[in-house]
Amino acid sequence: MRGWKRCFSLVMVGFFLFPNLVHGITFTPEVVKRSKKEQQIRRFFGVCPPFYLRDEQGRIINPVRGKNANEPYSPKMTCGVCHDYKLITSAYHFQQGRGEKLPLWMAKRYPWVKSPGQYGGRW
Repeated sequence: MRGWKRCFSLVMVGFFLFPNLVHGITFTPEVVKRSKKEQQIRRFFGVCPPFYLRDEQGRIINPVRGKNANEPYSPKMTCGVCHDYKLITSAYHFQQGRGEKLPLWMAKRYPWVKSPGQYGGRW
């Protein structure tokens, strides 16, 4: 079984990396700049190509192998490679309620909530 897994892993690595090395494909965050080939690859995988979760230092998190398994993932380091993290995190709905003081009645009733907006979580 171990040999099968290793063979499968090599095939998958080759499948994902070889086209990138040969054809020089890079995944472009801006839709208008994407090549036809990249658009085909993205359609094949759905929205995002395969990716690793990363911590705040950009290190790969691999809980299966215990690599940085106790570290929280960083959306900035994980998703920010392809997506405009600064634009997303400055959008209205992402920031809604941030910095607003929680009314006293709400603080007593929902102690886990951080703001009256949707920024601090659902109540």
